Amino acid sequence: MSPVLTLFGIFLISSIAKRSSADIPECKYRETIDISRYKKLNDTYVYEGLEIPANLTGEYSFRELSDGSKVSANKHLRACICKDRPCIRICCAHKDILANGECSDGLKKEISLRMLNLTFDDIIQTDPNITELRKMPQYNSTKMIVLREHFQPCDEVLGLKTNEYTMLKDGSILLHPTAEMLSNDQYCLFPQTYSDFPEILWVVNRMCVTRYIPATFGISIISLVCFILTMAVYLYVKKLRNLLGKCLISCLFCLFLEYLIWTLNKINLLYMVCTLVAYSRYFLSMASNLWFAVISYYLRKLFTSLNRHEPRNAFLKYSAFVWISAAIPTGVIYIMNQIWGEDPQKRYLTPLVGFVGCVMQNWGSAYWIFINGPILILTTFSSIMFILTAIHIWRVKREVKRFAKQNERTRPFLDIDIQTYLQFLRLFVIMGVSWLLDKITSLVEDFHYLLGTIIIDISVYLNSGFGIIIFVLLILKASTLELLMNR
Repeated sequence: MSPVLTLFGIFLISSIAKRSSADIPECKYRETIDISRYKKLNDTYVYEGLEIPANLTGEYSFRELSDGSKVSANKHLRACICKDRPCIRICCAHKDILANGECSDGLKKEISLRMLNLTFDDIIQTDPNITELRKMPQYNSTKMIVLREHFQPCDEVLGLKTNEYTMLKDGSILLHPTAEMLSNDQYCLFPQTYSDFPEILWVVNRMCVTRYIPATFGISIISLVCFILTMAVYLYVKKLRNLLGKCLISCLFCLFLEYLIWTLNKINLLYMVCTLVAYSRYFLSMASNLWFAVISYYLRKLFTSLNRHEPRNAFLKYSAFVWISAAIPTGVIYIMNQIWGEDPQKRYLTPLVGFVGCVMQNWGSAYWIFINGPILILTTFSSIMFILTAIHIWRVKREVKRFAKQNERTRPFLDIDIQTYLQFLRLFVIMGVSWLLDKITSLVEDFHYLLGTIIIDISVYLNSGFGIIIFVLLILKASTLELLMNR
């Protein structure tokens, strides 16, 4: 055997051994915490007064996502801390997550002041048809390990009374009304649980998990570049700075900021301004959809009217309409969060900010009243304007072809159709009709249909690459390239 193959074999075996040594026996990943910043003393690690032996620690070079998949990460030390004491998972709003992963809502101090007592029960299986519950010792808040969890999309908040649940020794919760068992990693407690305990225990049930769709981050980066190039061309070429061009630039600027915020948040650079980012994203999202509606209205009017004169101060009027219309619901949401933002009983009526990522919540009635509903109405309006405009263009072109003389200067029938279809495609995109697919998939996901299917993936990829689509359809066409070369 050659020395190269020998070295390769040694490297492979050592890598496998190193990876296998990272696993902690009989301990799930979600039962571990990162203790890299804690020092080792006498073969143990001390975490909040709890001594963790070295045999319950291991080095990990990956992180496990909520859907069970693994992503590579810097090597770090994790400890299994739920062996000696019961662990309680309490959700942490994304706006309260620090850069080091800790939660800054001060909840542990609140727990220690209230001295919360929970009675853990144990299941005794006497025979296959009988299950008994045995009372275990009570644990107060000073003896429990509190694990902080992130809110996830599709979370369902349940308000359970004392006779509607039983907490088991392993941290699972038995729901009496439905006889459903929620394991330790299927739920977390709402941060404001302790304001109503023991009358009501607010439990966040993991109805679904976040699925990572590959390559979306890279596509979004390319979209950002394409947004910049598209806006640069429209600002550089004077003939493109007409009323339609100004509206397009404003719309693309809102989309660019949305994509930029999403990208920066993806690489964890917006922890300190998460709440501000959430309000900004909502405002920009409403503004971009309003600009699509304005563009649709203007194009419908432009194609059906014989008067090509642009109204004076039209852009100022459109701008005032868009920015004011987007600012009003943003202000209403801000006021509602200041009044009811910490009340779990108002969770479906108040569009909570910064709980699931640096965005508005995506569950409950408030989601449809303030977010999905208005955007769906605007997208439907744009779709109607597109259909009416397309019908008008098709009729005009059909009449032109009917009366046109068939001579050498007339373009072939197929060539005319291709140009018409390309024109329809451009109108479809700049009128914002393509976002209707996103709203439909959101509606379908709310009812837990098509989850994890290729239809959802296609919608995500189209949204991530919207900047690329805009650049190809508006800039990489003959007329725009000719104007750019002449300029």
